[in-house]
Amino acid sequence: MPQIVFVQPDGGRQTLATAGEPTVMHLAIRHDVAGLPAECGGQLVCATCMVDVAAEWVARVGPPGEDERDMIEDTLGQVPEGRRLCCRITVTEALDGLVLHVPPVQG
Repeated sequence: MPQIVFVQPDGGRQTLATAGEPTVMHLAIRHDVAGLPAECGGQLVCATCMVDVAAEWVARVGPPGEDERDMIEDTLGQVPEGRRLCCRITVTEALDGLVLHVPPVQG
């Protein structure tokens, strides 16, 4: 089962093993990851599950989809490199070891 690493703004790290969660957001909610309220529960309407994908993982995770990109841009006025909504990142074996940085402020 893949493990995902969440890095907090203060540098604190939390490594979590997935257990059938369909998305990274579901994993974060189940383990109460600080800074990821995910208020809409993955419906792509709140932008409160933003993460920054570590540079070495950006290509493997892929870019945001059009609706996701629009949501991030509407919230921030831009789409920073590597910024994703974790409700749109599907958990797969290929993401074992994925490192995600939680931004200091959510949408």
